[in-house]
Amino acid sequence: MQHLFVRRATLAALFLMASGTAFADAKDDAVAAKCPAVGTWGEKMKKAHPALSEAGMQRDDAAGGFSDTDLRAELLKRVKADQETRNAWIGTPQDQARAQAMQKVDADNLAWMKTQFTQHGFPHANAVGLRGVQAAFLLVQHAVSDVPFMQAMLPQVMARGEAGELDKGNVAMLVDRLLRQEGKPQRYGTQYAGTNMKDLSDMKMDPVEDPAHLDERRASMDLMPHADYECALRIFYAPDAKPATASTTAR
Repeated sequence: MQHLFVRRATLAALFLMASGTAFADAKDDAVAAKCPAVGTWGEKMKKAHPALSEAGMQRDDAAGGFSDTDLRAELLKRVKADQETRNAWIGTPQDQARAQAMQKVDADNLAWMKTQFTQHGFPHANAVGLRGVQAAFLLVQHAVSDVPFMQAMLPQVMARGEAGELDKGNVAMLVDRLLRQEGKPQRYGTQYAGTNMKDLSDMKMDPVEDPAHLDERRASMDLMPHADYECALRIFYAPDAKPATASTTAR
């Protein structure tokens, strides 16, 4: 099964917190038309957690005062490369060269994180800003070639979520990914897989514990109802998807 690498910069506005970095093409319009509850949910999340919305991120960026500007810049540079290669691969998933380019970036990011985060810990917002924390999470979420490292980062990621420096949906995604890597059912229904490399929208949700109460657990982590999530997910991963251009503000 080919597991789908859900792109934070592309899907944040729909699947976690509205970020303003979603596809700047017909995909947004298609989601609005076919999955109207997604937009309603996004507005609700922006009101509930204004600091973690894109407007909140911009205010945090403008305030500055970060204690480790070099680390922040490095995180944003690395997440830009992560997003560019991942978006290109998702646009043409059967392209082996693009798959290898993504894997190379992931490997380089992992090697860097294992030194930086192991020695100094997962960064705090006062050091790298909210956007820097989000970038650090995205890099950890894509470190699937080293599950022990991801497991070691989970308590710190959870702590950032509890402190309001990282949205709870991020924490849910990492929990689910680790459960699946351990061969266990996921908890929040964020992980999908597919076998058709020409059409990533032909996917199936990975096994999930206690399906009858899935939406209750999702709501507890500020995740939209599962049916709405899947509706938008299939649109974004349809075969006519166009690679998005990532920026240094990608979450």
